[in-house]
Amino acid sequence: MDTETAILDAAEALLEQQGQSALTTRAVCEAAGVKAPTLYHHFGDKDGLERALVQRGLANFMRRKQQPPASADPLDQLRAGWDLALDFALKRPALHALFAHHARAQPALVAEAYALMHGRVQRLVDLRRFRGPVDAAARAVWAASNGALALVHLGTARKDVEAASDLLFNAVVAELSRPAP
Repeated sequence: MDTETAILDAAEALLEQQGQSALTTRAVCEAAGVKAPTLYHHFGDKDGLERALVQRGLANFMRRKQQPPASADPLDQLRAGWDLALDFALKRPALHALFAHHARAQPALVAEAYALMHGRVQRLVDLRRFRGPVDAAARAVWAASNGALALVHLGTARKDVEAASDLLFNAVVAELSRPAP
């Protein structure tokens, strides 16, 4: 394992075990068995380390999200993407919170995930299973999904997060599936 990977692994373990406040350069160096100049050489500073953690986590998440869908039905694909995001937040809450923090400051981090979801909504509109306009429908799906994800960061119990997530997904789908007035 190379030094950069060892530092990122140590930082990720600290983050998930003890939260973002434990993610100090001193603690990461100690956990990785390196000196501060080595961390600074690879990441510049703590912000650079956080950005690298977010980039790595996002790359792993997007690899999973872009795998061939189990179903050809775009609604099943939309739900699978929704559930994948929720699963990531529930299993890796500290990394997801760090990602959300960085995404607020750098919205381009979510562009690929948003484009994938938007494409699925576009297909549903094209098939006349969702009513348009597409951009408004995609924003509604995105907002509802992020609402469910926000519950994770409030410390809501898993079963309650999952129940709210189901309710939000079904409500958005029901509304977008209704015929236009």
